[in-house]
Order: sequence, then structure tokens, then C-alpha cells
Amino acid sequence: MELIAEVFGVFAAPSVFGLSPVVVLRAEDGRLLPIYIGIAEAMAIHSALKNQVPPRPMTHDLLVDIIGKLNAKVEKIVIDDLVDNTFYARIVLKQNDHEIEVDARPSDSIAIAVRLACPIYIEEKVLDEAGQLEELPEDYVEFDEVF
Repeated sequence: MELIAEVFGVFAAPSVFGLSPVVVLRAEDGRLLPIYIGIAEAMAIHSALKNQVPPRPMTHDLLVDIIGKLNAKVEKIVIDDLVDNTFYARIVLKQNDHEIEVDARPSDSIAIAVRLACPIYIEEKVLDEAGQLEELPEDYVEFDEVF
């Protein structure tokens, strides 16, 4: 079963490498799902959440533009698996009457979803394995305070 989610925020969180970017999703049942991501993807998500438009298209903006020019629409993204501490996602597109599913990293999927305001879903099995309670860990820091 898929639960709808929203982007709760982008943070810097402690890891074995020091502070690392993490995007946090909040599922409709209140559980939080932190996903450690790269700095470029964190900046892409964070800037889209803040409605900051770069002077030239960044990678995710380019993908959104290409999808539109192909007369396709992003129906939803789904965070659908967790294998060996790696999250998996898929982007579900609709073009005419065809549904197209594309394997993608969750961070790229979320960056696209935020730009298009399309729904984000998380498979319940992923939340059962990696979801946390409803409180953000105290050692998470706002992304723009660090990066």
C-alpha cells in the first residue's frame, strides 16, 4: 500500500562523514522518512521549496521542461523500496493514454515532484523499515544554516 507524503524539509544531519544533507518526508500517517542525499540534490529540492528560480535551468528544471515538451505529465513519484540502505523510487508519467514508469533516485524524483507539485507516495514497507516517529531528531539542523 502507498501512503501519500509531503516534503517536510531539507536538513543537515549527523553521519559518519560529519553533517550530511537529508530530505525528510512526512507520510500521511505522521511518520517521518529521512533520506540522506547529495548536496546538489539537496540544493535543488531546497531551492524549489523556497521558490527560488535560477537564471538558467538546472538539471531538474531541464527534465521538467523535456517532459512537458514531450506532451507527458508526471502523475506521481513513489519511494518504493529500500535495499542495503539504498532507497529506490520511480517516476510515473502519463503520455496520451500510456503510463510510463521510470526508475529514479528518490532525491531526483523529489526535486521533480516539488517543481511540479505532483503527489509523492511512499510504499508502506519502506516506512515500516526506515520511517521514524513523528518527531524530527534534535540533532537535525536547517539546511540553509549549514550549506
